[in-house]
Amino acid sequence: MGHLFPTKWMAMPAGRSDDRTHTLTGLRGRARHLVVMGLALAVAATAFLAAPTTAAADPATGPRSGSFRIDGAGFGHGWGMSQYGAYGAASKGLSWQQILAFYYPKTKRTKLPSDGTIRVWVTGDNDGRLGFKPAAGAKVSDGSKSYTLPTGSAYHDWRISRSGSGYKLQHKSSGGSWKTKSTGLGTGTWKVTSSSGSLRLIMPNGSTRGYRGSLSLIKRGSSGRTVNTVAMENYVRAVVPSEMPTSWHRDAVRAQAVAARTYGAFLRERSSASGYDICDTTSCQVYRGMDNETGNGDAAVTATAHVIMSFAGKPAYTQFTSSNGGQITTGDYSYQIAQKDPYDGVIKNQTWSKTISAAKLGQAFGVGTAKKVQITKRDGYGKWGGRVTTIKITGSKRSVTVGGTTFKGKFGMRSNYFTVNGTSSTAKPQPTTPTPTPVTIKPGAKYAVFPHSYRSTSKADLLLIVGSSLRRHPISAGSLGAGEVIDSGYGTFSHVVNAGDWNGDGYADVVARNSRGRLLLYRGTTYGSFDTGTDLGVASSHVSLTGVGDVNGDRFPDLMGIDSKGKATLLHGNGKTGIRSTSSVAGSWAGRDWLRGAGDFNGDGRMDVITRSGSKLSVHLGTKSGGFAASKVIGTGFDKVSSITAVGDVNGDKHSDLVVRLSNGKLRLYRSNGTKLVGSTTYAGSYSGTRFAT
Repeated sequence: MGHLFPTKWMAMPAGRSDDRTHTLTGLRGRARHLVVMGLALAVAATAFLAAPTTAAADPATGPRSGSFRIDGAGFGHGWGMSQYGAYGAASKGLSWQQILAFYYPKTKRTKLPSDGTIRVWVTGDNDGRLGFKPAAGAKVSDGSKSYTLPTGSAYHDWRISRSGSGYKLQHKSSGGSWKTKSTGLGTGTWKVTSSSGSLRLIMPNGSTRGYRGSLSLIKRGSSGRTVNTVAMENYVRAVVPSEMPTSWHRDAVRAQAVAARTYGAFLRERSSASGYDICDTTSCQVYRGMDNETGNGDAAVTATAHVIMSFAGKPAYTQFTSSNGGQITTGDYSYQIAQKDPYDGVIKNQTWSKTISAAKLGQAFGVGTAKKVQITKRDGYGKWGGRVTTIKITGSKRSVTVGGTTFKGKFGMRSNYFTVNGTSSTAKPQPTTPTPTPVTIKPGAKYAVFPHSYRSTSKADLLLIVGSSLRRHPISAGSLGAGEVIDSGYGTFSHVVNAGDWNGDGYADVVARNSRGRLLLYRGTTYGSFDTGTDLGVASSHVSLTGVGDVNGDRFPDLMGIDSKGKATLLHGNGKTGIRSTSSVAGSWAGRDWLRGAGDFNGDGRMDVITRSGSKLSVHLGTKSGGFAASKVIGTGFDKVSSITAVGDVNGDKHSDLVVRLSNGKLRLYRSNGTKLVGSTTYAGSYSGTRFAT
């Protein structure tokens, strides 16, 4: 049939302005719409539950002081396992087996064959070609015969692309041109393998990702689709850290490993797509290959090797959500039952509130100014009568009834499990949910950018994206503090940027770019986390993007980006929640990656930036005119490290310092003297699979 499963996006509302719509809250909060093209889900008639008796309509409410307050709970759709709930259950002493039994009742633990593989569509490799780095023993095969790739200094990169009804193989020469190699292979699907069992895929932006197993270019019209065929256990090793912080309790991580393995097996068994079983985004499960593996994640996979949850002899549909707000709701299968969840709020209070003005609410639905809001139908499970199914908005011009998920999507709410509080049209008051107890966070310097600091108690912070969580580590010249999750749902953002105090309220903010290329501002709050994303009013196609501080002298922070053609642009903030203007940066920036705002690198009072070209790391000093001078090399050998970011002056010498992630996952601080890098400190621990906020 090829239909999508209805109402399956877990987490932040479908249709909201940021991609946390498709990700878990602290992890992943999407409802798993099975957006796997051609996936036919044959659902037996006995698998569906009868719908519950829906709750009576809520009293209509009017605005209070010109606004409506939304009180809600949870983050996600509420089906299956709550990830925060799994963490809470583990902290209460439940084993991973007991956690799975609670969240997936009526299923039982079974094992998959040990030699199974799964085919994953690598969606980010979207240029129609399959590019890969040279590897020992690399071969290309067509299903019946193979061609061994030559090695040596003449062969830098390889790529497979379509040619007529078949394929062609090319390599990049030392001069940079692409040359075609005759292989003698047929027109069947071409697959690449290596003697080590892994390959480095070259992405369209020039970055690389490591994948275990093989890589194939599956025909798709006159183009191609990159597919990674990988052992199921290796697939799960890479999925788990993307779906849950592997620093959490080991039994929670083990439960996540089983849920992820089962979810993959469920889709694999039902896939009718051409050449793949599952995608690698939040539409399915996030998978970024071997670079995302962690030691704790591997341990969870090993401890639960091949275990899945099954129903009637088949893999179960093991959906999971970040938080269910204390109430699991029914899904599409008989083993997805509604029940209270006593573990969901153990680790973190999952209640939330949002205030929406009557004017904004009415404008969102084209009804004029909102006069009344009435929840007309709920699903019948939990407090207030359950999750909102339909809601009626009556305005000064007309009335409209919309779905609960549509409503939450319009305003970036965490779930459709909420109630509306205003002035009731009846004497019966609406039940309310207590708002979270604020964390004591004092405002910092207005419009400050460097050093990056997200707590009044820290001199400088390093922000890491771990799976979909945003983690803050206080940093000093001698140590890196323990990580603290301060927000979630960042797994699908292509860029997360340290924006400084963008709007002048004293709290440091971040800017993120979603899959539609929109730049979203996440404002820091007194709670120590971030508010709902606000669209800055511009789209971005930049390959590199960073926060640079105030470049044009208006006191407001700015952004800088480099596009695929090497054009650099400054995006000047307006000191509120938008972009005032843009301006081009002189010169060509082609061939330069790792654009990073360095703060005042040389102590002249102007903002500087850093880039990498090949193995060389360079600083571009800010000029009086608001641009940047020619590059100056400050270090070499940086082609052998995974990434870099700037954090500001952490050792008190008034020069901006840098942090690098090495290929082994270690983090290293590089100190500067204003001219070049002069010393380094390697921090304890491994941070493989993390990303820097830039």
